[in-house]
Amino acid sequence: MDADGKPLNKCVRVAFNMVIRSASFALCATISVLAAQGVPPSVPEGLLPTGAMVVETADLRPATGKNRTLVLWMQNPTKEVRKPNDFYCGDEVYGDHWFGPTRLSLVDVTARKSVNTISIESGYPADSFQLPFRVHDAYYHVPLLDSDKEGKPRLLHLRDFTGDGVAAEFVLFGFAACGIAETSVFGYQTISDQVVQYPVEVTEGKGKPEVKFWIQQIFRIEPPKPGHWNFSWNPGRGADFKFHERVYFDKVRQRFVQHRTMIPLKLKM
Repeated sequence: MDADGKPLNKCVRVAFNMVIRSASFALCATISVLAAQGVPPSVPEGLLPTGAMVVETADLRPATGKNRTLVLWMQNPTKEVRKPNDFYCGDEVYGDHWFGPTRLSLVDVTARKSVNTISIESGYPADSFQLPFRVHDAYYHVPLLDSDKEGKPRLLHLRDFTGDGVAAEFVLFGFAACGIAETSVFGYQTISDQVVQYPVEVTEGKGKPEVKFWIQQIFRIEPPKPGHWNFSWNPGRGADFKFHERVYFDKVRQRFVQHRTMIPLKLKM
């Protein structure tokens, strides 16, 4: 019947039934797609401490074949939103963000247990980090941009940075200077079955190697092949030199190895 209680004619009934069947098919197709994409299961209640806020999760089963989920979370974070017309270079990295103690956990949701948890921090203030929830796509992967060319970033944007054929690593960024970011690789280490922050053995010129966890620019650049970088960049601000970077992942020692050379530039007179 229609809105006035009168019987629908045959053509209208046929059209109505076709619409219902189409909608049902679309719903089933959507559910099938989500299942195929491996939507990560929710974190079991009580697994994280009181006051924990889950920022993002990523299902590792498609990549590893193991019942493992990455959980990026924060402890009692504060929400920091930019003020209109109050721009500074760090906004390109942080945008509107959460601030506070930050953790990365590897969870077995079937067994309802945490495999291991690491802290994420870049120095100052101690035991804190900034995770954007609305930002430009200059550093983080932002799948959908709004009219201001900003959006919600996919922080656990998993890729293969170590060259082992498993897309289980992601990069986080910290502001260093205008156009320059500190970068670090986190992710699932298959040989230890744990989440780690990968160290970088840095050698500058003829200096001695030094192990660091945050290095400028490197992991912002997409490698020509997993685990290998070879490029130059200019720090800007009137610098009379550029850096040439050669980086590879040492699978035996499970660390990145960086060789940096400073190359003088010929300034225009």
